[in-house]
Amino acid sequence: MNQGDETGEYRINFIRQKMTENGQFEAVKADEEGMYSDTLVRYSPRQVSLPPGQAQVIRLMLRKPRNLLEGEYRSHMLFQTLPKPESSSLGKVTNSDGEGIRVEITPLVGISIPVIVRHGNLSSEVALHNARIVTTNAGSTFQLELDMHRSGNQSVYGDFRAIFIPNDGTEPKTLGLVNGIAVYTPNTLRRFSLPLRIPQGLEIENGKVRILYLENGKDEKTGLIAETFVSQ
Repeated sequence: MNQGDETGEYRINFIRQKMTENGQFEAVKADEEGMYSDTLVRYSPRQVSLPPGQAQVIRLMLRKPRNLLEGEYRSHMLFQTLPKPESSSLGKVTNSDGEGIRVEITPLVGISIPVIVRHGNLSSEVALHNARIVTTNAGSTFQLELDMHRSGNQSVYGDFRAIFIPNDGTEPKTLGLVNGIAVYTPNTLRRFSLPLRIPQGLEIENGKVRILYLENGKDEKTGLIAETFVSQ
């Protein structure tokens, strides 16, 4: 949907990205082998013009060949704005006084989302290791750090919750939460960090922090993937 106040031009295409151990993305080299969904998915349209407030549905069609190998296939669909024709006019290259060249930079905003095709009998498990609480800014802020170890032949995607459990049996307190944390195949390790909000007067030495990794949108009773505990 175009939420701006001017008509926008948008291009849609697939790109191939891989995840680093720190959760960042980098482009896949042209000759790099892998299992990519853009070879299995067709989509339309590929470019649209949207007036303000108007939406466009992108239709995707999956076509699996008969000899498709079992596994998970992933590419990323990129939605990118296109520059306005008048913004790139050659008539704007020279300064009005004719004594120099002016360079204008027009940012092209884009967002990508993973498109995953799963074929066959797939599964995955996650274990949380090396959980620790790190102080920063001369001890004024706290950050949870841990390693996510994924096994199996399927990516994982879920939400993190950090809950402080006091030793005196009083009510637990949520110190941090973040949604939508993934470990994509073929990665087996992701190093993750979560800022913690420590209420004034709370001494985290007087308890332990329970760390939950949950299926997206579920709670610990219906979607617990992994958990661990850490003490300061």
